[in-house]
Amino acid sequence: MRLVIVESPAKAKTIGKYLGADYSVAATMGHIMDLPKSKLGVEVEQDFEPQYDVIPGKLKVIRQLKKLLPKDKAEVYLALDPDREGEAIAAHVAEVLKLKNAKRIVFHEVTKEAVEEAVGHPRTINIDLVDAQKARRVLDRLVGYKLSGLLWKKIWFGLSAGRVQSVATRLIVDREREREAFVPKEFWTVFSHLLTSSKDPIVAKLKARAGKTLIPKSKEEVDSIVSDLDGASWKIDAIDTVEKKKHPLPPFTTSTLQQAANAVLGYSASRTMQLAQQLYQGVTIKGKGQTGLITYMRTDSTTLSAQALGGLRKSVEELYGKKYLPDQPMVYKTKSRMAQEAHEAIRPTSMTLPPDAVKDSLSPQQFKLYKLIWDRAHASQMMPMLYKESVVKVLATCKNGTEYIFVLTGREVTFDGFGKVMGYGMIREEGMQEVRGLSAGDELTCEKIETNQEFTKPKARYTEATLVKALEKHGIGRPSTYATIISTIQSRGYVDREGRYLFPTDIGFVVNDFLVEHFPDVVDYDFTSEIEGNLDDVAKGERQWVPVVKKVYVPFEKTLETKDKEVKKEDVVILGDSKIPCPECGGKMVIRLGRDGRFLSCARFPECKGMLGMDGKTAEEALDKTKYRPAEKCEKCGSDMVLKRGRFGQFWACSKYPECKNAQPLLLQKTCPECGKPLVERKGKWGRSFTGCSGYPDCKFILKEPKGKGEAKGKSRGKGKAEA
Repeated sequence: MRLVIVESPAKAKTIGKYLGADYSVAATMGHIMDLPKSKLGVEVEQDFEPQYDVIPGKLKVIRQLKKLLPKDKAEVYLALDPDREGEAIAAHVAEVLKLKNAKRIVFHEVTKEAVEEAVGHPRTINIDLVDAQKARRVLDRLVGYKLSGLLWKKIWFGLSAGRVQSVATRLIVDREREREAFVPKEFWTVFSHLLTSSKDPIVAKLKARAGKTLIPKSKEEVDSIVSDLDGASWKIDAIDTVEKKKHPLPPFTTSTLQQAANAVLGYSASRTMQLAQQLYQGVTIKGKGQTGLITYMRTDSTTLSAQALGGLRKSVEELYGKKYLPDQPMVYKTKSRMAQEAHEAIRPTSMTLPPDAVKDSLSPQQFKLYKLIWDRAHASQMMPMLYKESVVKVLATCKNGTEYIFVLTGREVTFDGFGKVMGYGMIREEGMQEVRGLSAGDELTCEKIETNQEFTKPKARYTEATLVKALEKHGIGRPSTYATIISTIQSRGYVDREGRYLFPTDIGFVVNDFLVEHFPDVVDYDFTSEIEGNLDDVAKGERQWVPVVKKVYVPFEKTLETKDKEVKKEDVVILGDSKIPCPECGGKMVIRLGRDGRFLSCARFPECKGMLGMDGKTAEEALDKTKYRPAEKCEKCGSDMVLKRGRFGQFWACSKYPECKNAQPLLLQKTCPECGKPLVERKGKWGRSFTGCSGYPDCKFILKEPKGKGEAKGKSRGKGKAEA
């Protein structure tokens, strides 16, 4: 009996189906060894050698693997993921099981052909990839562990910093500061609502006056323009039409998949990767059993294999017709200098399994992501979209002889090409109009002039999609880490979200500013990108891992020692003075940073514990009593309850804490329509907020948020729905 070792039970089930009864397939359930959590775990003086331990809870997995080992250990195949993490797991498995001649096999899609090909051509463990993963793990531990310890001393216990996550936080902080510093500038838009000779309405926007571009800056200027245009004659001066083409986008990489899934489907980066992992490892398809639907989902490459290109081109011709198929395959150049060309882009594994054919076997979220990948891969091998862009110039000649130019734009698709799959959204813009039937020289009638006051806007906050794009642009992190980076900075409380948009919290600002001031290299974009490049060089065998770690750690350690002596906690957590007197002693109050953000604290703390919110109110005074219910007495000790803020929002806590640790949720005034108990705000499994019954799990009512106008609707929670 031969043994194949993979990471997950789902992947094991899929591979076991392909290999048959002569093979047993077992899963490690991820990493089996890691650095210890309770100590540094790196021998700094011994070339940074990591002290890996078996992860608690994995002894059972290891015992099971040992039971399945062939007697001579000769036929053991390590089929872990085809990246550095997979290579490191393979090395740890070989070490724990004492495999001297383990066969390492890799494949980028979990299909029968790919698995059989890999088993037939095993290789040895790639030490360069193992060293690259080791270097990354050691660097992250050294920087994160020691920097977190300093944050505990200088701000408060429990904070943490990370080599890459701190840089991602800086991106969001820098964008917020840019927005705060932005000064809006007034401008006006002027539109003419016109009728053609056939009474068709068109709307044109003011572009120029007397041959010079014109953007009005004040109401007085706009009023003057409107006065000029009173009684003006209008006609179409010219129509400039240009034939254009829009080429399809390449198939997905990890980054572009996360961006598209966030923008189109609203999925977080972590949710996207969880779903993609399921589709890659295999899902149970009716009539086919366990089947891998997409290729490996952690990749920088836009490359497609010759076999995949052939399959996609054949599928395009069958589904849409030969006119949609280019004469030659569409080949895309991978932009990332770090990309591993042996990897492919993310694509379907089989052209015989279109989304609609497997829809009943997938969850709604799996189906939507699979369709997104299917459509993008097919579109990448289709003809460009052809369209005509027409710019219509409307001349308004005023009674005083002044000439104004107004413009409108129209686009007409002449051949839909890949738009047959992806739609026309990428060439449609706000304000596009139908311009067919218009001709130069046509006279027009002006019905009215519309003027709008507007102001320039700052750059938008990052969404998960645009943050992933920024991380990729700056060379920060790698495909396997984007989702973890984004979820980590949110779980640490450094970043929060408002709708789709990410913004820094008070603690995010303070920790970032502390690192920027005292450890500029740690949060420097270029320096972090350089480290990533050096790690990639280690993976290619072009550098040794120890010098890469040493180059970062030696100056970092010196700075750490200096800042530990120089920086005082008060200089970090006290953000300024307040004019509001202390409610306890009448003395001076300062703005202090706490776990829940900024608040006013007596300058004599800890002698005086006077405290207020930034608005000068206590938490109880600031509570919206029209929305929330006041607290009842503590049911355990009868003491008053005070309002606190925790990781999941505000709650009532006993004023006798820590003697009494009782807590109560912050209940809404609204009651459940099914059982009459108060409703409560909660967070679901994937971090989304919702309102549910405080009587859960006895009552599973959820208040469904409306997508548009109208009242929210209620529904009961069933299996698989968000729970408290």
